[in-house]
Amino acid sequence: MLTDQADVVVVGAGVAGLIAALKASHEKSSVLILSKGAGASCWLQGVNAAVKQNNSPDSPKIHFEDIIREGYGLSNQNLARDTAFHAVEVLEELRELGVNFAEDNGFLKQRHAAGSTYPRCCYVSGMMWGPKARRIIISALKKRPNVTFKHANVLRVLVDKERAVGVAAVMIPSGQPLAVSSGAVILASGGVGGIYDHSTYPRDVTGSSYALAFHAGAQLIDMEFVQFEPLVAYEPKSIRGYVIPTTLFGDGATLRDKDGKRFLLEVRPQGEPGIGKETLVLTIADMARQNRAESSGAVWLDARSVPQQVLDGYPWLFPYLMKRGVDLSKDQVAILPAAHTSLGGILVNQDRESTLSGLFAVGEAAGGIHGAGRLAGGSGTDVLASGSRAGKAATLSKHTPLNNSEIKNLFFKTFTDEVISMSPTPQERKLHSELRSLMSKSAGIWRDAKSLCEGIEKLKKIQDKISFTYPIPAGSFLVFLNDMLLVSNLILKSALSRCESRGAHQRTDHIDKDMTIFSTLIKPESDKSEKINPIKMVIHS
Repeated sequence: MLTDQADVVVVGAGVAGLIAALKASHEKSSVLILSKGAGASCWLQGVNAAVKQNNSPDSPKIHFEDIIREGYGLSNQNLARDTAFHAVEVLEELRELGVNFAEDNGFLKQRHAAGSTYPRCCYVSGMMWGPKARRIIISALKKRPNVTFKHANVLRVLVDKERAVGVAAVMIPSGQPLAVSSGAVILASGGVGGIYDHSTYPRDVTGSSYALAFHAGAQLIDMEFVQFEPLVAYEPKSIRGYVIPTTLFGDGATLRDKDGKRFLLEVRPQGEPGIGKETLVLTIADMARQNRAESSGAVWLDARSVPQQVLDGYPWLFPYLMKRGVDLSKDQVAILPAAHTSLGGILVNQDRESTLSGLFAVGEAAGGIHGAGRLAGGSGTDVLASGSRAGKAATLSKHTPLNNSEIKNLFFKTFTDEVISMSPTPQERKLHSELRSLMSKSAGIWRDAKSLCEGIEKLKKIQDKISFTYPIPAGSFLVFLNDMLLVSNLILKSALSRCESRGAHQRTDHIDKDMTIFSTLIKPESDKSEKINPIKMVIHS
């Protein structure tokens, strides 16, 4: 077995985790970054920041108010306020680091993203800002002697005396077990796209941070809120699944039903610009109900009135589509919503520390900020503010590190150090496929008690097909599959407990909003003994 030690362990190498690592390394702490991939950060197109410039009426206060409005009354106001204000500072720090956001005569160029009162979505010329920010931050971190990167799958947060003291992991691709002792753990691998059939996210984004926090005993919040991305290409088939930015609405693009009518004008007189994602998704879905969409349920995105020079300003979009035979200046695109963002997650305070001492969560791993809906471009804002806050706070989380023997003992409570293949068997692949199909049907845009209960029962049947007892080889794919089942169950049970419709959660059997229902807190039971099916929770609404 391999062992390691660091003041701060960051789980995930997306932009949120990297900013946290950057902040922690500034404080002269040793930082270990463990990741299995880049997550969804490579798809970050823009970041909302109400930068004061050029006599703009926008401000962090108005940005905060937009976050609260789009959260449908469920956003944590302290977190939302901190996100809107602190992101402006961190954006400037990234610019100083070399992330060159697009400018015009010394002022930042800002697009109008869905849900925002004013244009405030900053972007990088020539590419998405997420990949560029990752590359620059990683380059800066690799120059620091107190920062180490390792390619590993993290399996558990190790807990001793009611605080996080390290992690259990397995190295990729060798499968060697790894036990790490640390002063603090930052979870930065949020998102649940990989447990849905139709999603905008990479398949390796499977809600691992939520499972890690739950197993460790930390509370989760609002797991039922899964936001669907509205503009996901369906036809032509050559671009199926590609995400088209809602900022095109601010540039003049429109949506049309199968007869060519601009149906959004029936919902809001101002039409497409600034419309919230949830309103957009539900209106598109309603077109299918009214038989005004295509047989697939798709409606048409019409960007033919957008000036060519504006389309050229989306260099990752326009050329990509052109190479696949789609010219946005001439062609319409059929679009359908797809599973996108997890709005719930780990319950955190303003430092982004969870209810378990020493355990932090950033980016999409953390919940409570966005409530029942999130602004387009809001994920970028979130990763800046949360990563910065947690990175600094984690360095202040002091405790006497466990020695190698102590950290190994915690590891062996759950896992063996047997090295086995991490690849799933054909049967395990089939079960994973069944899980994704189940979640798309039971926890999609429209939900009801019948479909949610059927989903929970089907989860149990999948779980019954998994046969293993603890301790289990750390590299077993069954560990990952079991955690996906856990997170799926949390989503379904939380959705079943919320008997109302609000934002990203729509119950056809409870169509009205109920303002007496607050956030859904998930508190793991005090008995943390490992069992074959550790899917246990107490939900408090």
